[in-house]
Amino acid sequence: MPANIIPYLDILPVELIYHILNFLDTHTILLSLRYVCKHFYVISNVFNQCKLNLNSCRKSDFYRFCRIINPLNVISLILSDDDKTPGQIGLFLSRFNLKQFNHLRSLILLEIDDSNLNVILHDLPYLFLTSLTIKSRASLTWTQQTLAYLSKILEQSSLKELTLSIWCFEIYDFVWPNQCQIEYLHISNRITFEQYCILLEQCLFLRTLIIKDVLWNDTDISVSIFYRQLNSLTLEDNRMDVFKLEQFLSLTPSLIYLKVIGMAYLIDSYRWEKILRIKLPNLNTFEFFFLSWKDVNYSFCDIESLIQPFQTSFWLENKQWAVNCDYIINPTEVMLYSVPICKTSFQYYDEANKISCSNFTKMNINQAMLDNICQLRLNLIKAINHEKSLQTPQLSTCPLFRNVTELTLDLDYKCPNTLLQSLSNIINLSTITQVIFNLNYDIDFDLHTRTNLINIFKQTSNIQTFEICNNLSPINACTTIGDICSLIPSHIQHLKVTVKNVNEMKIVFDRFKYLSSITFRFSFDTSIPSAKIIESFLNIKNDLTYKNDDSSIRVWLNHFMDDQETQFKIY
Repeated sequence: MPANIIPYLDILPVELIYHILNFLDTHTILLSLRYVCKHFYVISNVFNQCKLNLNSCRKSDFYRFCRIINPLNVISLILSDDDKTPGQIGLFLSRFNLKQFNHLRSLILLEIDDSNLNVILHDLPYLFLTSLTIKSRASLTWTQQTLAYLSKILEQSSLKELTLSIWCFEIYDFVWPNQCQIEYLHISNRITFEQYCILLEQCLFLRTLIIKDVLWNDTDISVSIFYRQLNSLTLEDNRMDVFKLEQFLSLTPSLIYLKVIGMAYLIDSYRWEKILRIKLPNLNTFEFFFLSWKDVNYSFCDIESLIQPFQTSFWLENKQWAVNCDYIINPTEVMLYSVPICKTSFQYYDEANKISCSNFTKMNINQAMLDNICQLRLNLIKAINHEKSLQTPQLSTCPLFRNVTELTLDLDYKCPNTLLQSLSNIINLSTITQVIFNLNYDIDFDLHTRTNLINIFKQTSNIQTFEICNNLSPINACTTIGDICSLIPSHIQHLKVTVKNVNEMKIVFDRFKYLSSITFRFSFDTSIPSAKIIESFLNIKNDLTYKNDDSSIRVWLNHFMDDQETQFKIY
């Protein structure tokens, strides 16, 4: 920064600087702005509204945060043991006791294991959290001790928002306190109808509930009580038919927002108007995405008949809710959904492979219709058919998907020359931060395809995470780990790659030492190396932590070592 600017910065009012800091992330405040001038240095040290997000954090930055941060200044904290930062939570707990964070109001724990979770939950009663998120690995089963700790925390009147990844059989051992103060609850699994009723009986202040689905049989619905406190409900993976949904939704007549994603029973679509009119009279917003797999050849007339229940005055005039129906020819499936699409993840099919119909006669696909989608999957070769379906020059310069951050690409055949242009018409490549590449085609002797792929990945300039899955048969395929490495962009921070043995791990590790993390996924017919073998090829002079399970080894690297920080940990 020019020297003549700094004196002016020194005289800025503290109140103004504090206001500016509220719009900056902690990484910028503590690792950049802090060193602009002495005035900023002092202010950043005492700024007491820090939101510390350690998710995807480089290990060198993690150590700097640990040295700089004052626990009393942190109001929000995110810790993660996911593939990008394996072992981070244990490393954090070796340096801090959560009781030190007296002003902490929001805590997010990602991919946490049971031992670290118990340590943290033991300290939480000493804090006054307003928001708590716990997302454990899918294989984790919560212990009785963990559930007891969590039940105790829910007794705190300050806690208003709770997100949990917990199984329905574990909830049976979970005790909801009387007069629970929770207003927002997200359970990322299914629960039983009995658990659903208990939850609403105990959480009288609950306004928003997000769950996957409710499991129940016909005898459960004999309950006649209404739960009027709930005004927002989301079912993320519904398996109930429309008749059960009608009975289920009748218990919460005060809903003003409803989202249902899941299986479709298309023949019963006409019942939705009755449900919404009679059972949910206060509903303002209804979002849905229904998917049906049937080995049936539909015509355009068939699709028109499926959309017909949504063409009444109730849908078109009273509510003005747009509904679309897509019949995918291959693979055979029918999608019935509200517009804009309410799902965040989506499988793209080109226009030549589907028949579409809408309840609004002038409905056209546009960018706003797809703006909620942040995770997109498409087949690279089939995607070029989209080029033929473009009707106007305007569409060709404005991609359909503008907000996608995670892109999954499937390669089954040789790449054509028009691939990059076709892909740019479909998706804004500059917003992509994560790419998952499924390799189903042997690229060993196909320099043309490799060049096309490299050019595509160069266009994703903001990509941070790159995952490549080699799905080729190890017997017949000629593609080597060297061929795969040639596709990987040089500017990424996190890499996930399929390997067959320790030698391939060594090749990848030596070639991409600049990375922040590497995840080695092993082929289904390959056993995971022992800890001793892993240590023999990983450079012990590097400060790294790693975790391993039945199918992968996840390594968190540090290439800017401080001799006092150097250590080697195994979890």
